[in-house]
Amino acid sequence: MANILVIGAHGKVGSLAAADLAATGDHVYAGFRDPNQFDDLATEDRLNPVLFDLTKSADEMAKIMTDYQIDQVVFSAGAGGKGGAERTTEIDLDGAVKSMEAAKKADVQQFVMVSAAGADNRAVWVKSGIYTYFMMKHYADRLLQQSGLNYTILRPTTLTDEAGTGKIKQITDQEAGAGTVSRADVAAMIVAALHDDKAMHRIITFEQGDENISSVF
Repeated sequence: MANILVIGAHGKVGSLAAADLAATGDHVYAGFRDPNQFDDLATEDRLNPVLFDLTKSADEMAKIMTDYQIDQVVFSAGAGGKGGAERTTEIDLDGAVKSMEAAKKADVQQFVMVSAAGADNRAVWVKSGIYTYFMMKHYADRLLQQSGLNYTILRPTTLTDEAGTGKIKQITDQEAGAGTVSRADVAAMIVAALHDDKAMHRIITFEQGDENISSVF
């Protein structure tokens, strides 16, 4: 079982992924930007909160990864298009890139990025109403591919709070549009990606569908 850091564990996808990973037997460190958020986590032997602030330096982030002997990192943080262009850039691009730099310094074995369907399709950016968000996702994904890390990039369509189905449909970024997928199934995709070596160096764009998540990689 691995030591996994989930960055953005206070978010809905991050919190679901952290709980799911702990249930599989992994040792999960749930990254929160504020210690006041720790009470939101139902801690247990394999699930513990850690302070992980994306405004800190890459060296500070790397120390945390090293101290906890992190094997794999999930980046599920994001401004969600809120707080203006400056906040989106700070979290979705600069925070992501510093996390990658830290992961390299700490010899992390795999970096899973939760991105967005349409990150490689500028037409989607224009129609979305959150152009800067998609732009930052695009360049963070590109830099991750150039980082030298073993990466998996997951690009879900619009997220819902519906119950997970355990199934998705793989699409291309050119097909990204009105499709949706549950946050629970995005979390299940994260778990699958972390537990299958065939997920390395893969970009998966997806929506709800009929393909079992267990057979995606």
